[in-house]
Amino acid sequence: MAYFNSGSRRLHYEALGDGTPIVLVHGFTNFGLSWMQQLPLLVHSGYRVIVPDLYGHGLSDRAAGVASVETLAADMIALLDHLSLDRAIICGLSLGGMVAQQLALDYPQRVSSLVIANSRAKFSDPHLKTVVEGWIATFDKPQGPELRLQATWPILLSERFRESPTGEAALAMWTLLARGNSGASLSNVALGMLSFDVLDRLVAIRAPTLVISGEHDKLFPPAQAKEVADGIPGATFHVISGAAHISCLDSPAAFNRLLADFLSDVAPTALSR
Repeated sequence: MAYFNSGSRRLHYEALGDGTPIVLVHGFTNFGLSWMQQLPLLVHSGYRVIVPDLYGHGLSDRAAGVASVETLAADMIALLDHLSLDRAIICGLSLGGMVAQQLALDYPQRVSSLVIANSRAKFSDPHLKTVVEGWIATFDKPQGPELRLQATWPILLSERFRESPTGEAALAMWTLLARGNSGASLSNVALGMLSFDVLDRLVAIRAPTLVISGEHDKLFPPAQAKEVADGIPGATFHVISGAAHISCLDSPAAFNRLLADFLSDVAPTALSR
């Protein structure tokens, strides 16, 4: 296991393969290995795949205070510095997609290209404060992270995936990780999301960008993802048929085709040509 420091935060990451660096940034309450369906493709196509656990998640330090998306983005810059990388492809899903947008806006020289999946450009709408309060109420209960996972699993992933052997194995693994997580930590990350709003700044992003959505994403519906794509000059937008919120996990074949096609255009490697 590998760790790096960002300020006083000790954060976990894994790095696999050699070649063009790509950072895969997971979503809220998830962890780095939620990208397990993409790792073989990317490693064997000649990419150096870097998979962090965001602050407050996985094996990284628990979030001791409110953790904004800006904080999470700064952590990713600390990771690039730790690895002596000037630039990287940034691929983020959900909260990770917010982090990806923040990176492209605040640190454009560090982002070579951008993949934003199942995300949105604004989380500061008033009604979302009520949503987050509901999350926090669940997190405050005994075994709060596990209770929230049980409640959201049918929403996060398609029925086809959930009923498959892979889906059953994924739920078992995620349940074990949820039992070891901290509700207070996740609450601090949720509170930090409430200040996220880059919608009017998206026009400043110059990195080549792919935006992906899931047809049945109930958390961040396709219209919200399209708003991201419409705001970024030249961005490409695709909706994966049958996919739910964590499209990289429940629809890996379609997700990987989109990812591979995009990378072959913007960041080809010797092995992927």
